[in-house]
Amino acid sequence: MTKQLDPWDDASILADRLSNPNANLFVIIGAESWCAKCRELRPQFDELAKRADPSDVWLWLDLEDHVDFIGDYVPDNLPMLVSYRGARFQSCLHVHASLDVMSSSEEKGEAADPGIRARLLQHDWVK
Repeated sequence: MTKQLDPWDDASILADRLSNPNANLFVIIGAESWCAKCRELRPQFDELAKRADPSDVWLWLDLEDHVDFIGDYVPDNLPMLVSYRGARFQSCLHVHASLDVMSSSEEKGEAADPGIRARLLQHDWVK
């Protein structure tokens, strides 16, 4: 079973893993305390993360718990999937009901790169 990583506690681990230019990054931005879709999606996300390639990084970022990490970026809708294929920004998509979108389209999503991968590449971003 893969340990669920957190940007607060695992900054160095995340930076090391993402320094591999082939490491994919999948991030869900949600708000489990008040977003019903986020609460429904979380178990699905956790299950996919457990079965994922160990070189990939899967993060769940909560708007309330990770506000200092997310910064000024506020998604138009929740939950929001932000993905990077290797070092390249792939998409930023509103997740409607399931994570099936993760295996589909190669097109860019609804928004520009929120800079999550760039911040995670910094070993000491927390300071």
